[in-house]
Amino acid sequence: MEEPRVHALDYVSVYRRRKWWLLTPIALSFVVGLALVRLLPKEYRSSATLGVTAPSVSPTLVNQAPPLDNEERMRAITQQLLSPQILARVAKEEGLTTSMSVDAAVNHLRRKTEVSVPEPVAQTGEPRRVETVVISYLDPEPDRAQRVTNRVATVFVDEHSKSREARAEDTSAFLAQQLHASEARLADLESRLRRAKEAHMGQLPEQTGANLATLSGLRQQLEANSTALRGEQDRLSMIEGQLDALKKGSSSVLIVPRVGGSPAEVAQAPETRVMLLQRMLAEARTVYTDKHPEVVHLEEEIADARRDAAAEKARPAEDRAAQMMLDPAYRQLMVDREAARLRIRDLQRAEADARRQIGMYQARVEQAPMVEQQLTSVQRDYELEKVQYSDLSAKRHTATIAENVERNRRGEQFTVLYAASWPNDPVKPIPLRVMLMSILIGICLGGVLTLGREYLDRSVHDVRDLKDEFELPVLGEVARIPTTV
Repeated sequence: MEEPRVHALDYVSVYRRRKWWLLTPIALSFVVGLALVRLLPKEYRSSATLGVTAPSVSPTLVNQAPPLDNEERMRAITQQLLSPQILARVAKEEGLTTSMSVDAAVNHLRRKTEVSVPEPVAQTGEPRRVETVVISYLDPEPDRAQRVTNRVATVFVDEHSKSREARAEDTSAFLAQQLHASEARLADLESRLRRAKEAHMGQLPEQTGANLATLSGLRQQLEANSTALRGEQDRLSMIEGQLDALKKGSSSVLIVPRVGGSPAEVAQAPETRVMLLQRMLAEARTVYTDKHPEVVHLEEEIADARRDAAAEKARPAEDRAAQMMLDPAYRQLMVDREAARLRIRDLQRAEADARRQIGMYQARVEQAPMVEQQLTSVQRDYELEKVQYSDLSAKRHTATIAENVERNRRGEQFTVLYAASWPNDPVKPIPLRVMLMSILIGICLGGVLTLGREYLDRSVHDVRDLKDEFELPVLGEVARIPTTV
């Protein structure tokens, strides 16, 4: 059995037999398309263009933040323009809340409002900053579309200025609050640091140099006092030795005369007078001969002095002490001893005071590292807070300037470059698109009906169908006989 073959003329035959099944849906779709174009609700689009005006005050004066990139800037503009605050105000001013709630009106406006960026006039390779924004609104009524679009644009411009002013005021108020808190913390840290320094006065790290200099001076003073003390102690020992010798009547001790004293005052003691005369005799012999009257006179005085000394030794001790008290040299030695003792006590007190001060300053120097460690945390917090306070003060000043700029509308502002125009033609539905879609659907439906009708029809229309159906040879074919009425 041969495979059935489909010829192009078969489709023509099918069309001739089933043309009304194809043409009728197409005609109906054309009528339906016209009806849809006429009856579908129309929507009109009205657009307004907003532009960004350059600030009248230099941005460097108020230290504004760097501008956002195009994507972030467009997102921020869209979020603000479609915010409930702006859309609710538009709905109230346009009377949309009379037929629906405020939330429903806001959602309706959000669905029908679009924000876009106009196409550039010339294509360039450089990135273009968003300076203009197009606001579009869809509405069944062209006048309301125009009116609502203009309302959205003007409300957005006004609210944008108010929001910038409110943001500048909030920023200034926040910085003022932070500055006040930083000032309070700084005062507290200053008080803590002052109390800590007062508690460790003299042991502060910055006083270490002065303490070391004072310590060095005290050590030098102690050394000088020690030297003077040793000298006074030696002098006191010598004076006491002389006094003991005088009390014992020894002739081996020569009393040193006081300053300004005469030899006569000194040589009142016999033993002392003997020694002095012997020395004078030795000096005279170096000049004179033994027969010289001066030498003879001195020898006689020495003999008299020796007799006096021997008589002095034979006297009782009480008489000798009373006699010594009458001697000016002895009394001078007593005065010198008391003066030496007073000077020794003064030097000892000075030495003890110097040692005490040396210990105190030495302890201060040794305590300085520990005091520094205790003050480090408070000092560090104080320095950090001081830097933060200075930074906040500068930012507060800048925020005040920015607040004044925004309050006087001297910063970056949006303005309506082109107001919304009257929409002449609807954007929905588009007649050509509706007709084309309707006709396309009619063609598809007609084709499906035609093929379905042909498939369900079991009639024999030509020789090939007869052969395929009965598998019999065909001897001849009668041409179509037209019928006449």
